[in-house]
Amino acid sequence: MRTTFGSLNTANSGLFASRKALDVISHNIANAETEGYSRQVVKQRASTPIWGDPRGIIGTGVETYNIVRIRNEFLDKKYWTQNRAVGQWGIKQQSLESLESIFNEPSDTGLRQVIDEFFVALDELAKKTGDSTRRIAVVETANTLAKTVNRHGNEIISAIREVNEEVKSKVDEINSLAFQIAAINKQIFNMELGDSQANDLRDQRNVLIDKLSKIIDISVSTTKDKNNNEYLNIKIGGITLVDHTNYSEMAYVEEDVPGISDLGAGKMAKIVWKGLESQEVKIQSGELKGLLDVRDGNGVGLNYRGLPYYLEKLNEFAREFSNKVNEIHRKGIDFNGKAGGNFFDVPDGNPDNINCLNFAVYGALLADANLIAASSDMGGESNNENLKNIIELKNKTDMFSSTKGTPDDFVKALLSSLAVDAEHAKRMSINSQVLIADTENRRMSVSGVLLDEEMGNMVKFSEAYNASARMVTTLDAILDTTINKLGLVGR
Repeated sequence: MRTTFGSLNTANSGLFASRKALDVISHNIANAETEGYSRQVVKQRASTPIWGDPRGIIGTGVETYNIVRIRNEFLDKKYWTQNRAVGQWGIKQQSLESLESIFNEPSDTGLRQVIDEFFVALDELAKKTGDSTRRIAVVETANTLAKTVNRHGNEIISAIREVNEEVKSKVDEINSLAFQIAAINKQIFNMELGDSQANDLRDQRNVLIDKLSKIIDISVSTTKDKNNNEYLNIKIGGITLVDHTNYSEMAYVEEDVPGISDLGAGKMAKIVWKGLESQEVKIQSGELKGLLDVRDGNGVGLNYRGLPYYLEKLNEFAREFSNKVNEIHRKGIDFNGKAGGNFFDVPDGNPDNINCLNFAVYGALLADANLIAASSDMGGESNNENLKNIIELKNKTDMFSSTKGTPDDFVKALLSSLAVDAEHAKRMSINSQVLIADTENRRMSVSGVLLDEEMGNMVKFSEAYNASARMVTTLDAILDTTINKLGLVGR
């Protein structure tokens, strides 16, 4: 027969179980706004009953055997897959929109405007080639054109340097996250040697993996040994970054890149595995992929059209525009009756050396506008035929090797390509954000803390606690009667 003390133990188990559930509810409510927190629930079951009673098996109450977090692994992996696209296209959108602001078209100081002003000044000079004011205006507008191209080129070079520094920063961030994940893995392993789960540590680890998945494409897997101990593994491009409590590190090797480094951008960082400097990290997506595409994309073949592509377009404009003007200008006669020289500067006498940074009006002509070779004969001021030949370049459609069209068409094509690329990046960024927002909402519907639900559970377990307490009070009265009053009737 079961004793009254046994019933008291049963009631006490209800008190303890309800109290534990209320503790977990309190923890959930306190962390309702904590980043990455997963809702936790108490797992309860009936405790081992008493056997051997011929009148039936009598239960002994309830026991709390675990506290688990509610998490959907499928949604986590889906989030990590989508997060890499968010990172990659977000970087590209930001970078290309910044590049659009560099060109600042259309505007009064834009490249198309200053090209037009140069040809307008030439037209005015053609009307009166001996007018010194008009000659000076031609030199000034040419100088403005060159300075505008210089400014755009320098700003793109500066942007490349900034992106390169951000690449290095992302490598350091990956190493830091790998270290932190490995450290948390060790803590989780030590805490879960029993049957309990290190719920809060697992949440912290998931937050770190969320951050890592935005930077670079990762593959996350878990395995269990015969003792049911879990081991987490993270790979990048087939190479292990985190293996349980161990982790690898990335490094960067700085190299010269033709057409970039020689224009003042400095050495570019190539990402490798630390200790295996010959093995480059395979990066398929994420913020790091976006940064590398923007920094290195020269548009050749299937390569992305990044900053180097638009820098080379400026180089092409400066080189071929100046060469065509110089070629005609050298055939003319200046105001002093002498053969014309170069209108634009030719570094080291080699036209191929002209780029968007050294594009400039020839120094002597900049100092003396009379050196403009407007005439086609030795009369100096007698005609404007040579000047007309230069003016005709405005409508010449075969000036540039890569683009058919006039100088204005060339710039319009450049700006059009940039607008298309920027719009594509924006659209892809928005689409990826919509997809991940849906996945995050689904994650939160599973793992997030819903305060209304927690309040309902709080009432439920409060009532259960009160009922168990009432049972303890009742059993206490029974014990008091049994011990102190039974057998005293009639005395």
